[in-house]
Amino acid sequence: MIGIEKVRLEEDGLKENGSERNEVGKDELENYILLLRKQRHDFMNDLQVISGYLQMKRPEGALEYIDKLAKQNIIISEIYKLQDNRFSLCIESNLKRLWLNEVKVEIDIEIDNFKGKIFEDQYNKKNNLVNTIFMELEDTNQNFIYIYIFEDELGESLLIANNETMLGELSWMEEWQQIDGDIDNLKIYKCSFDNNIAYRFIF
Repeated sequence: MIGIEKVRLEEDGLKENGSERNEVGKDELENYILLLRKQRHDFMNDLQVISGYLQMKRPEGALEYIDKLAKQNIIISEIYKLQDNRFSLCIESNLKRLWLNEVKVEIDIEIDNFKGKIFEDQYNKKNNLVNTIFMELEDTNQNFIYIYIFEDELGESLLIANNETMLGELSWMEEWQQIDGDIDNLKIYKCSFDNNIAYRFIF
């Protein structure tokens, strides 16, 4: 009897886990579809801008705009080279929003790729947290976001800041505030002074 109950409990657990995975998959698919729709909308807007420059006989303006788009796509390609599509999708959506809002973005990537799929588990929580942090930094009105993806003795990391000088604060991690994000295998730290804010994720 005990064996039967154990099997039933295990089956129930598998059903619950399967249901959770299905929900995560559904949310990811919806996010992906929304991004595709937004990309189509952005593409049409880009064509209209380029067409406008040409109609006004300003080919240099069209070339500058095309050059800007090319540079942005190079940045996005570099992020996808990290080989975690979920992470890259999250960063891409935030980058496109920042660019649309004319926020200057600087990004440095010092690793070839992540050792594992860092956004595979608890994707929605991680995605929502990163989105919230980007919006918080944008609301400081610094009109600048710095992104740094690297690895040191503490592990693979993502730094998001509204001032590139916050990079120097990485030498004083013991003074950073650790934040409980309720996410497994993820450490989150925050450093702030005046209107300068930085978050570090350690995977």
